[in-house]
Amino acid sequence: MKLFNQLLNYKLYSFEYLTLILFGILPISFIIGNALININIVLIDLLLLFYSFKFKSWKWLKNDIFIYLVILYCFLVLNSIFSYFVKFNDDINGILRSILFLKFIVLIFAFKILLQKKIILSLIYKFWLLIISIIVFDIFFEKTFGQNILGNISPDGTRVISFFKDELIVGAFTLCFGFTTVVFFLNQNNNKYYKIFFTLLFILIPISIFLSGERSNFIKSFMLFFFIIIFIEKSKFFFNKKLLFTFFISLIFIFLFINKNTYIKYTELFKRIEVAEKNSSIYKKFENIKYFAHYETAISIFKNNIILGVGNKNFRKECGKDKYYKKQIKFTDSRCSTHPHQVHFEILSEQGLLGYTIILYIMIFFLNDNLKIYRKKRNIGHLSNLIYLMLFFIPLLPGSGIFNTLSGSMFWIIFGLSSLNYESKNL
Repeated sequence: MKLFNQLLNYKLYSFEYLTLILFGILPISFIIGNALININIVLIDLLLLFYSFKFKSWKWLKNDIFIYLVILYCFLVLNSIFSYFVKFNDDINGILRSILFLKFIVLIFAFKILLQKKIILSLIYKFWLLIISIIVFDIFFEKTFGQNILGNISPDGTRVISFFKDELIVGAFTLCFGFTTVVFFLNQNNNKYYKIFFTLLFILIPISIFLSGERSNFIKSFMLFFFIIIFIEKSKFFFNKKLLFTFFISLIFIFLFINKNTYIKYTELFKRIEVAEKNSSIYKKFENIKYFAHYETAISIFKNNIILGVGNKNFRKECGKDKYYKKQIKFTDSRCSTHPHQVHFEILSEQGLLGYTIILYIMIFFLNDNLKIYRKKRNIGHLSNLIYLMLFFIPLLPGSGIFNTLSGSMFWIIFGLSSLNYESKNL
């Protein structure tokens, strides 16, 4: 209420109203689909360019991270062009994806520049809080009744679809927007009623990801939940930290054993490995894991294209070649996909060692600088976003890449929020 009273007494410029709208509806654009995500991001980028032009504020063009990302951008475009013309790749989509990567670079600095005022950021997080609260409720609703509140039914009985219709990404969505939102409010000086609400929501976010059936995202959410509990001030929670963690673990086991589909989803992976546990061959030990065929194919593609890879968005075309067929791999006939479902293997197979090195350097540079800032300011929201970025690069865990629309947008949104805290004094 205090925030809205401040807003009534605060004169917003027209571009600040646009900022509220465009940033506020970012989560909704993920629910509607890729087209709206891209449109939303492009509009935010244009808003930053308008702001920079109007106020002659172009210092962000000299920022080290901007320069490094532009170097990456040039590499992606040139590598895609090389792949198209020199390797006789007849698919131009890789070039288009590389060119459009520019939208993510500008988006990062749109967060940094347009969300400097705390009242604007707080209102945006309030919009996100409403959306996340509805999503979390809807996950529990669908898990209980077999369909979400709009009647959407998941094509996979072990997975939750919520409002996303044909996209099984509600866990990834909640991991992205849920933690950054609830930790922002936990970090405020709340009264006991708000503390109760945000503490409970903080527990329910990883629980809802667990119920979504997205195992990889649940592992990441568990680790993020664990690190936040360790580093956040105990006064921010309504409950004792040990009690909070115990309650969380208890809920996990309760839902694991009372819901048959959840139990099946989280035990089938171990059963697949256990079947071949006595075999010494790595192919046999992991042959029942479908992602292993993608991983092995991506590694083989990298070995054949060590320096430059096969170019952006070209794994899907390269993987179908006969030379990547391995009869000793059980799912070799299903080795092809739009991507290899692991960020390291995707980068190595499509961008090669050179692209991988550039990306790795940018991440290390960015995280190192921001961790220094965290140690000075102890902003748990800042740390939460940085941990999310690090968890995105956990080796071997299945996941999507940083260049596609869905997962890429989530990654660069959190990257942008981390940039917002980069030198901020009012957060």
